[in-house]
Amino acid sequence: MEILAQSALAQSPAAAGLDLSTEIIVCTPYSNIAEYQGTRAALEAEGVIPAGAKWPKDFDDLDWEDDKCRYSLRRTRPEGVKGQHKQFLDVDWWRLRCNPINAKPADVRSVERKAKELADIIYSQSGKGQAEWHEQWKRHWEAKKDEKFQAFKALIPGLVRPKRGRRPKNAEQSKGALA
Repeated sequence: MEILAQSALAQSPAAAGLDLSTEIIVCTPYSNIAEYQGTRAALEAEGVIPAGAKWPKDFDDLDWEDDKCRYSLRRTRPEGVKGQHKQFLDVDWWRLRCNPINAKPADVRSVERKAKELADIIYSQSGKGQAEWHEQWKRHWEAKKDEKFQAFKALIPGLVRPKRGRRPKNAEQSKGALA
């Protein structure tokens, strides 16, 4: 069994000729949390790792704080790469997560998100929400019937899906088949 020794980006044919030590991925999985993913060299070059930090071994965490954020550095399996967890012990792909110190805990954010979803559903079922929905539906159908607008949309590549199914036979082909 071959052990993966490069990041997912390094294995990609699109990565040929790139200096992956300078490539970094920045994610925001939640509204106030930032996550950096990349090689050790890329994270160090980005300046997000304190000078002289002792990098963790295997899948251990390195945690620290400053006056604004809480940080957690950990080796991780590259996105989209499959295999057993232990195969990635030597892979140079890291995740640095930055949480504001004053951030609400994850369970509180989850409850707030679900409360908003419930409030939106309740509003959509109210008289005002139903009237708003019907007005949007009316505008949708007016736009669908507007020939000039539909012709304009057809000029934008990829906006209008091609029709599915068989293409109609032209009159000459059908005559030749009957003869």
